[in-house]
Amino acid sequence: MSNLGFHSLYHRVSSFHGVRAARFFLERDGRMYSPEAQDPRKGDFLMRRGSLNGFDAIFFTVSFELDYINLLKMLFMSSIPLLAAERDGKRPIILCGGIAPTANRHLLSPICDILFAGDMERGLTEILEALFVWEFRGVDGFFSSVTGIKGVTLDLENKSETVRAVEVHIKNPAHSVVVTDTTEFARMFLIEIIRGCRNTCTFCMTRCAADPPRPANKESVLEHVKRALPLTKKVGLVGPVLTDHQDLPSIVREINSMGGTVSFSSFRADHFIEEIASLVERNGQKTVTFAPETGSEELRRKIGKRLRNDQLLKAVSNALAHGVRRVRLYFMYGLPGEHERDILSIVDLVRETVVLLHGSGLRLHLSVNPFIPKRGTALSLQRPRPVSYYRKAQEVLRQELVGLRGVELKFEPLKQLYLHSLLSIGDRETGIQLCRFFKKGALSEFSKQAEERVLNGYTLP
Repeated sequence: MSNLGFHSLYHRVSSFHGVRAARFFLERDGRMYSPEAQDPRKGDFLMRRGSLNGFDAIFFTVSFELDYINLLKMLFMSSIPLLAAERDGKRPIILCGGIAPTANRHLLSPICDILFAGDMERGLTEILEALFVWEFRGVDGFFSSVTGIKGVTLDLENKSETVRAVEVHIKNPAHSVVVTDTTEFARMFLIEIIRGCRNTCTFCMTRCAADPPRPANKESVLEHVKRALPLTKKVGLVGPVLTDHQDLPSIVREINSMGGTVSFSSFRADHFIEEIASLVERNGQKTVTFAPETGSEELRRKIGKRLRNDQLLKAVSNALAHGVRRVRLYFMYGLPGEHERDILSIVDLVRETVVLLHGSGLRLHLSVNPFIPKRGTALSLQRPRPVSYYRKAQEVLRQELVGLRGVELKFEPLKQLYLHSLLSIGDRETGIQLCRFFKKGALSEFSKQAEERVLNGYTLP
């Protein structure tokens, strides 16, 4: 619910003339939940439909590839055939967008009637208009009418590609349309100030699927914040790298002058200068996050990460001097070209950082995650290592970092490493196979095959 793509989708669909919309989430206990069920004005609307199968169209927005499985679960629980061909043009029409299917339109193409790649601002309105013209019927005439809409991808069986929709000028940035106590960012108004990223990291899906970097219009950002402040004084600025917006300092200062307190989502360590650190202190933020990816400057250059260790250490020093009490560092391992010395370089960098923290009470949280190839990136043809490699690397890091005061070490579980990789780079046939195994209740078998295919070299079409 904190995903701004979801907020924008819900806002644009529900505000379209003649549409009644409801939100659905798949809960941790496996149930589907709709907040609208608690609304007396919409409860009867949901009861008449019973499940997703009672709606004319279903819109999904997906940021993480593993959520493809949750998408299938929601369709299955609603007795909706998983493959578009099995639905035979019957309602509901299934549409899906988001950063994950934008990066790889192939895997979901046999499942969704329409995939949308890129920015939804204009294309979504055209799709909704076409749905009304064709009375929400999935007939040839409807699909022909949406084929020319920039960003629309139909079934990729014919191998055709479509042009990603790009909103060049972000005049109406994505923002929270619901502020609630029950989300990860409780009682916080979130707003996007930059789309895309100026970094040159060769592993990053955002750089490829959201390029080029585009700052949101400053006046529009402040106008949305002004309207939100009567509801909450907490404002979260969102973007891949906030300092890519040249007006970040003035945006923050103006929000502060209106009585708001700003929370920052992310920083580049080499951009965390005195001015930015002062803004963090002024707004009372006690945690900052940097992503060096590796402790080796040589390996960092190979993956397109332009950051020196001394710049990272300077950023940590600035954070410490301005009241920050927790620093998160994100690392990856299993990177292409990585050796044991690169794993040990993480240890060296952490030890240098700990020296800065001596006696400060500041805590250092290390998050170490395996490399996942992403389709469309320069490293899409690279593959993860065998599990034994990661186990050994974890053991080395634990042994070398044990006893360092104030350091917390966390590894992302490896259980779904190969499944995640295959869902990231897989093709149309992968999507069909995923549906078949899902219907048989054999996802564990699919995961085993994913490991074999990924490790033995999966060839992209």
